[in-house]
Amino acid sequence: MKQLKPSHSDVIIVGNGITSQFFALRLSKILGGRIRIIIIDKERKDSDLKEYVRALSLSLSTINLCKSLGIWKLIEPHTHPVSKIFISHSASNIEKQSFLNLDNRVNDEVASYIIDEKVLRKLVSEETAKLSNIDVIYANIGDIKLETDQVNLKVQNQILTSKLLVAADGRKSAVKKQLNIKSVSWDYNQLALSCLIEHSKNNENIAVENFLQTGPIALLPMGKGTSSVIWSMNRENIDQIKKISIGDLKLNIEKQFKNYIGEIIKLDNTGFFELNFSLVHKLYFKRCAIIGDAAHSIHPLAGQGTNLGLRDIICLSDRIIEAFKYGLDVGSTSNLQEYQRKRMPDILTSALAYDGINRLYSNNISGLNPLKNFVINLADSIPILKKTLVRGGSGISIKY
Repeated sequence: MKQLKPSHSDVIIVGNGITSQFFALRLSKILGGRIRIIIIDKERKDSDLKEYVRALSLSLSTINLCKSLGIWKLIEPHTHPVSKIFISHSASNIEKQSFLNLDNRVNDEVASYIIDEKVLRKLVSEETAKLSNIDVIYANIGDIKLETDQVNLKVQNQILTSKLLVAADGRKSAVKKQLNIKSVSWDYNQLALSCLIEHSKNNENIAVENFLQTGPIALLPMGKGTSSVIWSMNRENIDQIKKISIGDLKLNIEKQFKNYIGEIIKLDNTGFFELNFSLVHKLYFKRCAIIGDAAHSIHPLAGQGTNLGLRDIICLSDRIIEAFKYGLDVGSTSNLQEYQRKRMPDILTSALAYDGINRLYSNNISGLNPLKNFVINLADSIPILKKTLVRGGSGISIKY
């Protein structure tokens, strides 16, 4: 993308993550030169550019989005299909007592794929860079004024104007803070350890999640002999994990996944991430729409955060495309109310469901262990329920 020149656009997007890139790309692919978009990406320090592997799960709804944009053929070679999902529960010092085995297919299509986040970001960014109607500026935003008929945003001593402002700048959104947009939020008292492992056994494209009393630990396939591990745990356990040797950490992870990975040959790319819940009261405020992590931050146990955000952009871009079709105001209250009406049910259902699952399983209340095992074993015994769970996770039933 080129450096910003024009001061007026149809849409200003604050934030330049994957969600923003897909949003701009979809609008441009469908509307072409009729729409002008400005993306504002915050100034970054060298410390913000750490290299790490963050594994993303792409659901079937996201894959269909990529196909509609003509970019799936570029992305697919970098992905790893998930053929099966194994879910279990382990009480302290006891062998796994419940199992849920899911065939991860919907209508004979694989329902999810794993990809390295930075690879996906690079591929989508390269596609967006080819479009002349998208401009970018790297700067921190200044004052925002939402007028009756337009948005005024100060950036680098320049006033940018637009019909619609889109907050896509993450959970700690500067746009939300400046506009005093409220969210329901809480701290899970958990952090996630993320690392990349090379192992001796072919993982057969199986994803595994084991619910421990301290939090869920997940294994995601990233090649025949490579997997990503995401281990959510209570803060009091994090200090212990940070202090143990690489060798002991390998043994801890092997203990959970020995049957799937054999021995760990190499472990690296370790990082720790805060886990929080956040959900805005409304998905819009005057001429500002809110998407992605700025709108909702959910527990990563199901790997649905990115997919939920991309469903936001499909819905919002549909509203904008419709407005262009009939010569209407893209930032009108009625347009944004429709975005809110269509998206909030999916967001609420997903966010609260994953929050409830985490609360049930991430505790050391021994009296709940029979219930925890019952829920998983019951789900495994009902084939139609298993198919429903996979279809629900694929996102293809969501209406926009």
